[in-house]
Amino acid sequence: LTAIAETPALPSILFSRELQVDNPALRDVFRKLLSALQGRLVAAIRELQAAGHLRRDVGPEDVAILLTSLVQGVAIRWTLGARGFALVTEGLRLFDVQMELLRPKEGACDA
Repeated sequence: LTAIAETPALPSILFSRELQVDNPALRDVFRKLLSALQGRLVAAIRELQAAGHLRRDVGPEDVAILLTSLVQGVAIRWTLGARGFALVTEGLRLFDVQMELLRPKEGACDA
């Protein structure tokens, strides 16, 4: 989010016609980068689940998608909302909310 706040054109580039329609080779590069990021997130989430820091009843792949969707969503809201809020602050606030929802509850069995 810091990179987006410092380079506000990034969301426009990521959702540009060239990237989405006109340039399959460039789209494949971005798809591979996103896939690599997802893979690293899934591995980190698995470790957190194994250590008991995150619920285990939600698949690590789903958690990774939720987290990347959070970043994408807040970036789109910021862009469409004329940058009317502090992007990094709001993103971190929502990340904290998401992580709280994913933490195991005391005394709960989450398989």
